[in-house]
Amino acid sequence: MKEPWSYGVNGYYGAYFRYRSGLSLLNYANLHGVELYANKHTLGKRHWEQRYKLPQIGFALSYFNYGVPQELGESVTGTSYLDGFITKVGKGNLRYNLGTGLVYTTRYYNSTSNENNKAIGSPITFSLRGNLRYEHPLTQKWFLNVIFAFRHFSNGSLNQSNNGMNMPLLGVGVRYQPRMAVPVAFPDSLILALDKSLRFNVLVAGGVKEVLRDDFKHPVYMMSAYASKRLSHTNSLLLGADAIHDTAIGEEYLNKGMDIPEGFLEKESAGVFLGHELHLSRLAVVFHFGRYLYQPHGLFPDYYQRYGFKFMVSRHLSASALLMAHDGHANVIEWGLGLHL
Repeated sequence: MKEPWSYGVNGYYGAYFRYRSGLSLLNYANLHGVELYANKHTLGKRHWEQRYKLPQIGFALSYFNYGVPQELGESVTGTSYLDGFITKVGKGNLRYNLGTGLVYTTRYYNSTSNENNKAIGSPITFSLRGNLRYEHPLTQKWFLNVIFAFRHFSNGSLNQSNNGMNMPLLGVGVRYQPRMAVPVAFPDSLILALDKSLRFNVLVAGGVKEVLRDDFKHPVYMMSAYASKRLSHTNSLLLGADAIHDTAIGEEYLNKGMDIPEGFLEKESAGVFLGHELHLSRLAVVFHFGRYLYQPHGLFPDYYQRYGFKFMVSRHLSASALLMAHDGHANVIEWGLGLHL
């Protein structure tokens, strides 16, 4: 049986958090948007689908008008997401919606024509989305949604300025489902045996970033060696070490108003991390929490984080896209290849 699709539209109204000095913490400027989406309903054919209570896999096209046309302009976003069940509430149910995608913005930072826009530094940025929604059935095929949403737009320090757009939103919408989703049985014989042995892994990655406004791109290289252990079909625990070579260290000194030390400039650092992977078939959602053990320049906080995705090309090879951050501030997007022994 093929998975059915459903289709819907949401309207949003909200605010944005302060993105430059001189603004109040929360700004209301008639921020509004509209979203068209399509959801593919899983039926339980795969183990993770049953584990996560038959989530919907969705694709959305959204438009946002910030209400500040000369400074922030407008944006169009394309995102993919996972929409899952939380609990029954009355006749309806409470659901979560998490995903990521790309954003095109009409107005962004320019040192001469738009210097007040400290939020977005490039026309193309990345999007993180989160929805908490209550869905109430109107008929067998039509559903009403009331939504609390949050959107974060950032370019991951590819360009400066990059304070990002952080938007809390309230929304309402309808969803049309022409064909009901009928779950299928998942025979125990189809559940693959779980390999819980300790695996050793090497990840090599690189990225580019800007530190100063009107700066040029600086390469950053990283190598990680770590051990991983599968705890269940959907969870793995990681423990490893990182070595990082950041060619933008000189600009990091200037960005903090510090003089660049004379002589040899140490650009290497190293740390250890504890991580987790949430597996959705061959795709995994990745989180690392790390601590620097060697950071001679002392320009960054002691702790760092990584968030992102890993896709298993084969049993021994993966491709990944991870955002490295310090205390929630983007440092660099790392594009990597992993070898898994």
